Amino acid sequence: MLLEIPNDRRQVRGVLLTILLGMLLTASVAVASPALRQFQARPAPETGALPSFKTMSTGAQQVRLLPGQEGFVFSMYGVPGELDKLSQMVGVMRDQKLGNGLDPGPGPNRNSNPTFDYLASVGWPVVFYSGGEMQIKGGRSVFGPEHETALAAMDRAGIFTAYQLGEWGYYFHNLSPTESWWRAVYGNEFDGFKHLMKPKGLAGYDRMPQSKQECYDTVQDYFISRNRDLLGRVMSVTGHSHYEAYAGEWGARCVGLEVAENIAFTQSKLAFARGASRQWSKPWSIQVSPWFHGACTTSGPLRNEGGNARGLDAGRSLNFYERMWLHGWFAGAAMVTPENSVSIFFEKPEAPWTLTSHGAKASEVFQFMQKHDRGVPYTPVAVVLDHLAGYNGYKDKPWGILDPTPGDRELRDLFDHQLFPGSDHIHAKPDPANPESSYLRPTPFGEIFDVLLTSVPPEILSTYLVIILAGDIEFDDAFLSELEKSLRRGNRVLMSPRHRDALGSQFDRIARQGEVEVLEPWTNPLTGRTTVISNKRLSQLSRDMLPIEITGDAVQYQINRTPDGWVMELINNRGVTKKPDQPMVLDASAVARVRLKPKMPFQLSMEWRSGRTLPQPDVIELELGPGAVEFVELRETRQ
Repeated sequence: MLLEIPNDRRQVRGVLLTILLGMLLTASVAVASPALRQFQARPAPETGALPSFKTMSTGAQQVRLLPGQEGFVFSMYGVPGELDKLSQMVGVMRDQKLGNGLDPGPGPNRNSNPTFDYLASVGWPVVFYSGGEMQIKGGRSVFGPEHETALAAMDRAGIFTAYQLGEWGYYFHNLSPTESWWRAVYGNEFDGFKHLMKPKGLAGYDRMPQSKQECYDTVQDYFISRNRDLLGRVMSVTGHSHYEAYAGEWGARCVGLEVAENIAFTQSKLAFARGASRQWSKPWSIQVSPWFHGACTTSGPLRNEGGNARGLDAGRSLNFYERMWLHGWFAGAAMVTPENSVSIFFEKPEAPWTLTSHGAKASEVFQFMQKHDRGVPYTPVAVVLDHLAGYNGYKDKPWGILDPTPGDRELRDLFDHQLFPGSDHIHAKPDPANPESSYLRPTPFGEIFDVLLTSVPPEILSTYLVIILAGDIEFDDAFLSELEKSLRRGNRVLMSPRHRDALGSQFDRIARQGEVEVLEPWTNPLTGRTTVISNKRLSQLSRDMLPIEITGDAVQYQINRTPDGWVMELINNRGVTKKPDQPMVLDASAVARVRLKPKMPFQLSMEWRSGRTLPQPDVIELELGPGAVEFVELRETRQ
């Protein structure tokens, strides 16, 4: 463009000042715009801005199934190893519609080739246990060529097999130095193996670690050693720890969880496991324990055996099992395992294989799962922790041993006091009137979160619409590159002033890539500590990101993307009282009333469980009885 230069000096000066001022304003807006945008609430996403089912079901956030399976697996726990009895059990499971997997099933040995040839023809996944020494590094739970040979038919058929490495986080920190546990495992042979025990007071480490990196290296060495001894076929199952992402990183075939028992933090563990599944492209699974403070669900009437309750009314409530099985399936698990099921689902585990009330409910639930396409969990918010965070809610210390920093406390407060409040019965006293109530909780902001680490591989982070940085973070070049890529693709990054300061001069570069929000400090009145993010901001995120607005009574809820639209899971966890040694009590008055307001046009609304077609007003009103689970499908109007 040509400029006409005036003759008068003052006019020249005025033109130059005008040009210079315009350049400065343009530059200042370009630099300041990310900071300015942090004060502007983004409106609810338009229907076209929401991810399509095709994008979600084929991209990084797709549901990962067990290899060799075309759908979800509901497994039987504790089947016989003899081939004739095993084939009978498979027939019963098919006839009674009780599942399509074995966890655990028979284990491989030099004589089990015919068994696994048969199982390969069945096509079901099989998990095996390696005995009481499964967690012990340097013990006798080591397998070799004859075990690999026994599994050859399964491998040729592409069917999933794995050794469970169960509760390895709890073993590492709690059992490895506990002499009574070692004596129970080895009995008269204890003296020959006591050298493998870890010293007391060091939470499984040989010496006091000096850094998170040292902790990471030690725990990684333990896990990789056990994976190597178990033929590289480990299915990690963590309970009293949050090490799911590390299991995925270190080679687990499946990232598994144990829930119930005395294990707290159910829903945050699901967020960790689903995030690990997406971060490392591995399936994840849930094992639902029947144990409850010494009591255990079994067949038969409620009774006392050896000082502990047994029977169908002992341990967990049937309603809890139903809620947990359904939620695990809808949350995206590849497999749900009802622990001890062979001793719970049948009056006797033999012909005529008469189902108990629990067995009948399991059959009903499994058939429901097979009937409906659950879609893909829609979790638009990634909570990103440092690669070395070592978050451990049970021990309340990073990696089970280090003193927590203020950043570590922020993580604990975020998961236990904001996203999933009331789920900690380890450091807080459970409700004495209803100790089961802490295991599944209402979700004030919905189950819209996955937990990732800064080691996230390329192209994963950018699939999340919102990225919340949490805790102490080391900003290495690889993570910064993924963060910048996500911003350039239109996603938002939320960080604390601490993260901005840690970035230093890198912050300006990050801010220029897109929408960066430096969160205002907020002190949680429940803890008296500053938080990663305020509850008000979390509420706004939930409203902005979800295609369906929910109001009314507090319930647990999640939304999935399906080929035809959206499905919302609604769980009323209230009104179910259960003590370990007493029957379940339902409070009929504990009804939850909720209102759903879709943000997109839809042509059909129906309840999956009742089969009821709903009217199509602007607001859908629902009632959920005590312990009720419902799935509301909204089929989108096609343009």
